[in-house]
Amino acid sequence: MSHPQISIIGAGISGLVLGRCLLHRGIPFALFERDAASSRTARYSYGITLHSWAYRPLLKYLEIDEKTFKKSLAVDAPVGGTGQGGNSVDEDINASSFRANRQKFEHLLRNGLDVKWEHGVSEIKAHGNSNTIKFHNGEQAQSVVVVGADGPHSAVRKSISPVTDLNVLPFAVYNGKRRLKRQTFDEKYASYMDGANVIEQKEGQALMQISTNDRSDDSVSISYTYSRSAQQSDAIFNPDRSMSGATDIPDELFEELAKLRSLEGPFKEVFSVDSMKGDRLLNWLMRSSLVDVQELRSAAHQGIIIIGDSAHSTPILGGCGANAAIQDGVELAEYIAENGTESLANFYEPRYETWRKYVEDSEIQLAEMHGTARANL
Repeated sequence: MSHPQISIIGAGISGLVLGRCLLHRGIPFALFERDAASSRTARYSYGITLHSWAYRPLLKYLEIDEKTFKKSLAVDAPVGGTGQGGNSVDEDINASSFRANRQKFEHLLRNGLDVKWEHGVSEIKAHGNSNTIKFHNGEQAQSVVVVGADGPHSAVRKSISPVTDLNVLPFAVYNGKRRLKRQTFDEKYASYMDGANVIEQKEGQALMQISTNDRSDDSVSISYTYSRSAQQSDAIFNPDRSMSGATDIPDELFEELAKLRSLEGPFKEVFSVDSMKGDRLLNWLMRSSLVDVQELRSAAHQGIIIIGDSAHSTPILGGCGANAAIQDGVELAEYIAENGTESLANFYEPRYETWRKYVEDSEIQLAEMHGTARANL
């Protein structure tokens, strides 16, 4: 079966997985990414949870066994760890899931792929049996099939469904990163975490999480998150902020943190106002979206298809974005290998309700996380 040219927009997880699977199948494609290579690798060194139901089908395309896969990516692998989640996680989940470093995962996926960096999409025009992709750098590409894998702010999604917007959920969430000396981590954190890579504590409506991003012999990178349900006239919840406004941290956040009284162990140190002011903090908006299936099918008839967060985004907390992205990339590659690209609209048929469930379940999970404190993968 011959395969027309395929252009993948976005070198995040879903785009890279799709690329690796197409490469394995011998199907030609081009892969475009908005960011510069240096920016992409610098921003994504944090921990994500990978579930076996998502990553196991990918292993044959990576030509790697599961043990090696985990050993390569687990956040604590450099010190002999296995990416264990939290102490209270259900054993069945913990046995089939692990915490991986996203930067290392993307590096593994990129192996052998030719990523065309700094190619942000400005416009896509469908004409006849082809599509013209215009990039912000002035270049253009012709492609019979365009796959949008460019994340929740997808330019491809906006071209086929300009009315679909991100739904901002009512939660105030702030995230920070910090690098600790290994000795400091061992003395002040290790015994409290007891081998886990994610721990939680709750005070009132506020949920605090500390997670490991990466460990080495000399240092440990951690992320931490402070979140709670939004309130009326909430000074730290700004659902209308711009993308650049993510770094605008209101003084009211620090005033709120200073009032916390029951913090224990590493939480007391991590969520110290003086310490946090020295970190790079980000205001995270919890967003979800799901493009209407009729719009998806209509665009697919023109050779434009979207997957991952471009089609069905879930909030960072409580969502399964990375796992759904892996699943989408593998399944689209297998669909194209088996069916070609003449009937792309049918790709959505058995999957759309699964996507809907991902979005709905993530919103429920986010709410439940702020109702009951527990260790969480």
